[in-house]
Amino acid sequence: MHKLKRLSTYANYKNVVASTFIVLAMCALQSCSSSQNSSKKNVDIQKTSPDLYSSFQNPPAQARPFVRWWWNGDKIKAKELDRELESLHSVGFGGVEINPIGMPAGPDNGDKSLVWMSDEWIDMVVHASKKAKDLGMITDMIAGTGWPFGGEFLKDDETCQRMVSDNVAYKGGETISVDEPFLINLYKEKYKNYRAQKHISERTTYKLSHVTLVPENCENANEVIDLKKHIDSNGKLSYKIEKEGNYFLSYGLVQQNFRDVTLGAPGGAGPVMDHYKKEMTLAYLNRLKKISERSGYPLSDLIRALFCDSIEVSGANWTDGFADIFYKAYGYKLDNWMPFVFYLAYDDYSKDKYSKKFTPEFKDQLKRVRYDYNKLLVETFLKNFTQTYKDFCEENNVLCRYQAYGTPFLMGLLDGNMIPDIPESNNWIYTVEMKDSIWKWKESHGYMLWNMHASAGAHLTGKKITSSEAFTNLHGVFKATLEEIKQHDDMNFITGINHTVVHGYNYSPPEVEFPGWVRFGTYFSEHNTWWEHLNHWTGYNARLSHVFQNSQAEKSVAIVGPTADVWGDYGLNRGKLQDNLGYLYKLWEPISQLGYSCEYINQRVLEGSVIKDGTISFGDMTYDLLVLASLKSISPEAAIIIKNYVESGGKVVVVDQMPTKSLHFKDFEKNDNIVKSTLDKLLAENPKSFIQVKEPKSLDDLLPWTEQILKESKIAADVLISNPTKKVYQLHQFTADKDIYFFTNIHRFETTNFDAKFPVEGKYPWVWNPETGERTPYYYASKTNELSISLNPLESLLLIFEDEKPSVKAVPVSTKIKDSKVLDVNWTVTGNQIDKQTFTWQMKELIDFSKSNDSTQSSFGGKIIYKTTVSNTAGFTHLDLGDVNEGVTELYVNGQKVGKRWYGKALYNIEDYLKKGNNEIEIHYTTVLANYAKSLKNNKMTIGWTKRYKDLVPTGIQGPVKLLTY
Repeated sequence: MHKLKRLSTYANYKNVVASTFIVLAMCALQSCSSSQNSSKKNVDIQKTSPDLYSSFQNPPAQARPFVRWWWNGDKIKAKELDRELESLHSVGFGGVEINPIGMPAGPDNGDKSLVWMSDEWIDMVVHASKKAKDLGMITDMIAGTGWPFGGEFLKDDETCQRMVSDNVAYKGGETISVDEPFLINLYKEKYKNYRAQKHISERTTYKLSHVTLVPENCENANEVIDLKKHIDSNGKLSYKIEKEGNYFLSYGLVQQNFRDVTLGAPGGAGPVMDHYKKEMTLAYLNRLKKISERSGYPLSDLIRALFCDSIEVSGANWTDGFADIFYKAYGYKLDNWMPFVFYLAYDDYSKDKYSKKFTPEFKDQLKRVRYDYNKLLVETFLKNFTQTYKDFCEENNVLCRYQAYGTPFLMGLLDGNMIPDIPESNNWIYTVEMKDSIWKWKESHGYMLWNMHASAGAHLTGKKITSSEAFTNLHGVFKATLEEIKQHDDMNFITGINHTVVHGYNYSPPEVEFPGWVRFGTYFSEHNTWWEHLNHWTGYNARLSHVFQNSQAEKSVAIVGPTADVWGDYGLNRGKLQDNLGYLYKLWEPISQLGYSCEYINQRVLEGSVIKDGTISFGDMTYDLLVLASLKSISPEAAIIIKNYVESGGKVVVVDQMPTKSLHFKDFEKNDNIVKSTLDKLLAENPKSFIQVKEPKSLDDLLPWTEQILKESKIAADVLISNPTKKVYQLHQFTADKDIYFFTNIHRFETTNFDAKFPVEGKYPWVWNPETGERTPYYYASKTNELSISLNPLESLLLIFEDEKPSVKAVPVSTKIKDSKVLDVNWTVTGNQIDKQTFTWQMKELIDFSKSNDSTQSSFGGKIIYKTTVSNTAGFTHLDLGDVNEGVTELYVNGQKVGKRWYGKALYNIEDYLKKGNNEIEIHYTTVLANYAKSLKNNKMTIGWTKRYKDLVPTGIQGPVKLLTY
């Protein structure tokens, strides 16, 4: 990015940051108002917020991780709310998200469930918010209970609707004799075992929407016969097919009130609301005004943000008057197209069998109409729900925190993230093998893709915070380690997340037997063995979050995927959007590994961009390279933007083919011609501006494939890395006077070394340590922007280039081992289990406890203390504990604490602690609770969460323990 553009961009960004900082500070002290109002007076950030490093040392509440605070069954009492808030504050959390939810299966302590929005419940919200404020914490709140929003109070016409359809084969000469009850029963019986049908509400009603007759080899929509006009006064349809051939009867049924709130708490359970009706959204949100009416406090005095959980409306795809909305939007009626635009909630258009013999021309028209329908469905949702939700928050001076992803539909993944004040993603763990050597994610699930789109939404609209519901965990509740949390947390930062809301913390009174009430999550609980160490991660996370919240992202590559094509070819099903092109949504990985950066944008953003000097700008973001990833169709407006971009000097990577068609049905022939002629001419006149490639043959080829494209593009890297690997990712951000680089080695066992050359002039490299808050100069040999970097397993590096020259130049740190000795000693090992039992074992050889035949070892959960005596230590400087199976270790030498390691290599510098003669070594090792929880045979809660465990979790120090000399 050009230097002048960067300064201008940061000037704009820091105005937003300054306004946001004031708002969030007020939120923590007294009241909260909308922070993203662009009309606010521009204020220099340095005058409104502390120096970045000073606040890095002690991050404010808005940078610290929050918890999703499940108010289980709303069985809440003020005293317990106080205790839990104090506990969270003590380990470094900065805020809570109040989240009323259904009671988990487990012991009931007899406390009464309060009803959502009742006077008693409101009093508890006020009490918790005041207590949090007294502690310097921030309170957010979900706008309902469970998900999606709904409640027992909804009337039938206020509930969600889903259009379902099916076909019945007929032949020419046959007579169709059906009625509405027959078709309803036919559908119920046929689809009773399908996922979408098995989980419908008992209150679901059905109404016949349309019934048509379609020729098997249909050539155009005019051949579709509307049979509804042939239904007599008794509701009977009788129609003889006069012409020969094969036909199918297509019918559609509107399911009303088909979805229940998932895990709703009393008062907010029952039917799901119709998200496509603005008046319904407002009516639902207006219930929250009762909090102010009851308490006398404005909502903004109590909470920072209203939260909306993921959009999981089970395929709700219709609303009253949608056919009229469609006609007004596109100028043609949906009537004859109704047989073709609907699909099962968890399926897609590719599953239909009826269109196999349609002509190619008609199939092309179908794709366009389907695109029109799905696009309008998304736009209606975003306008009448998401934007209305945001407007309500703004009117009540609170922020809008919103998750745009969902299931089975993705309702505008980027556009939805561009609306709220705080776009939020969702990061999962234990959806893939967690014990592999290198970090992985489940592409078909999509959560890293959600991260990229949430952060893109924030970047494009100048929002300070991108949050994530982090460490969502259904398969390893008691397995998760602090090491795994750090590894996945670092990848959240790499993908643009700068605030963490952990999933989650359970309201659970102390008298409830172990493990307490567990609704979901990674078991952030005082009962967890690593709770006492958790402040190390919260501090690390908060310092990084603060830096990234108060700096501007830099992205050089803009990627446009074939979302529009997918909407027409498949529909809104998230599976097709996420894994239809295997390379597309993993492309950010090699781009980061190679020292570059990228943003996923869409055609609407492209259409609204400003083109200048071979760059694409939207809001504060400027991109130097455009990637068209396997697009077949594009809007004429976007084609013109691409033309202007290329003619101004820009370069385009075209994967698979250049788009040749337009999107919409209306005037498609004219618009196709505009797209094709514009891009064909552009390519012919500017062949050197295009890099045309086929998608990689396999994901194994993605890194070299991407490297070749970037090399050919000749755009500048964020950082030149000497030997890029899949082990190291990087992120680049900047302020008016600082360049910020974050590197992380996501390999659990291997150290990585590389040289890095940074496009920075006249600045000096400093390490800001997010674990300690310390700031130290980084060693450079001769040039301040040419550095050698070594990262231990799971180690990260926050490198800041600043104007200040260090008073003393840093010295290089040796990483070469000169001598080593394996400790061949006897160990006295004591196990202090979480249930207060104590065990003692004598060990000649260190073992993985999970493999032991001794049940006191294989089922152990708690703290293990290893003691031994070593001699002949002269000349050694370090102690390496070897394989510690991800446990937290604390080392004591001769009674003095050396330190603690909560991730990566358990390597300690003991040079200053050793003495001549014998030396006493004591290691405190904290396990996870998985094996202990698995051993509890009469505990309903632990049985429920551990029944999916295939194996016990490796536990204990395995070594070999070595003395080292560096």
